[in-house]
Amino acid sequence: MRVTNNLIYGQSSRAISKANDRYLDIQNKISEQTSIVKPSDNPVGTGQVLQYENSNSQLKQYDGNMKMAKSHLEYEEVALDSLNGLLDDTRTLFIQAENTANTQEDLNAITEQVSKMVDSMADLMNSKSADGSYIFAGTDIKNPAFTLKPDGHYDWTGNEGQKFSQISENRKIPINDTGKHLFQDVWARNNFKATLLTGNVSLSAKVHDEGDFTDFLSKNYSATNGVANNFVLTTTPLTGTTDPQATIEKNLESDSKIPFYSGPPGKYSLIDTSGKVIASGSYDPGQPLIVDGMSFVIKGAPGATIGVSLNPPKRDNVLNQLKDAISVLRDKTTTADEKEAAFHNAQVSIVNTQASIGEGRSEVGSRLNTLSERGEFSSANQLSNVMAQDRVAGLDMGSAATKLSMAETALTSSQKLFTRVSNLSLFNKI
Repeated sequence: MRVTNNLIYGQSSRAISKANDRYLDIQNKISEQTSIVKPSDNPVGTGQVLQYENSNSQLKQYDGNMKMAKSHLEYEEVALDSLNGLLDDTRTLFIQAENTANTQEDLNAITEQVSKMVDSMADLMNSKSADGSYIFAGTDIKNPAFTLKPDGHYDWTGNEGQKFSQISENRKIPINDTGKHLFQDVWARNNFKATLLTGNVSLSAKVHDEGDFTDFLSKNYSATNGVANNFVLTTTPLTGTTDPQATIEKNLESDSKIPFYSGPPGKYSLIDTSGKVIASGSYDPGQPLIVDGMSFVIKGAPGATIGVSLNPPKRDNVLNQLKDAISVLRDKTTTADEKEAAFHNAQVSIVNTQASIGEGRSEVGSRLNTLSERGEFSSANQLSNVMAQDRVAGLDMGSAATKLSMAETALTSSQKLFTRVSNLSLFNKI
């Protein structure tokens, strides 16, 4: 066989190239710290590694969503907590204002403090997150949830949309609650009207027990049949006890034209429009008659007929309820009964709003717990994927370093051998 220069150079070049490829391959594996640099290194393992990498990539995206969701929920939590604190302070001030020893100047000072608190509440109900979006405005994040009208009342101007964050492949969680749900749809104080139809008596009526009256209202009020919301309260003397000359005395109030009845008890009946007796019993004239949470003070002899009409239940935000109460308390011409009603209206609105806020805070806390648990699961899952990748494509650095040294030696030897072979010539032996 004839040994030509081309043959010598070709074989030497291929040998050096193979040695160099082995050296670079091991060097790349060490640099990447993996035994799989290209698919041909381990076709089956490559597919497994890609699955683990894709899984971790998705988990990291969900981690980003959870971070954003946590930020939104924490802003909401702070706003609700601050609002609840202001409502506590406002309720305390109204309890202080309810003291009959207060002068009008005292009431003005108290309502001035409450007014400032109402402004602070409005700011909190229009809170913004770090990105400038309104927290309680639903999905209309560029506009405030509540807008002040020219008449001094606040209107709900957001929408009822709820934003969600995808925290896993099959799960989303809400990251906001609308101001309509939390603040606007809060029940205001329920009430009724009482009108004297027949009888020579004086009448005053009010809600005595909010819980009992609300229960009565829920059982008897009809939103579709207005007539069904009317009742008749009748008072009659007990049989055998009527003695007009002995039981009617002159009223001590000089400006009253109605005699004060001081005789034995009478009896009453509360009847609905179908004639059904809703409640009945005896009562002492001149003393409060309590019926299903309603209080009637009837001064005069039994024998009166009183029309009772249930007011429609209404929802309103606490800002408007407090502003209405402030207006009544600042007005010097309002009566003691009107002031008392204003106190009760404000207190009921505060209590109901705090109950709604409490439910909202509970929901936010539950979602934050969910995010925390899901975050821990995601971290554990990512670590598991990394460990699985290492089992498939992990690199033994000690063994790789030895192989690199061997490959470097082989490359150096190939290069030296090529140098010696390339210098061989028959002329050197002649």
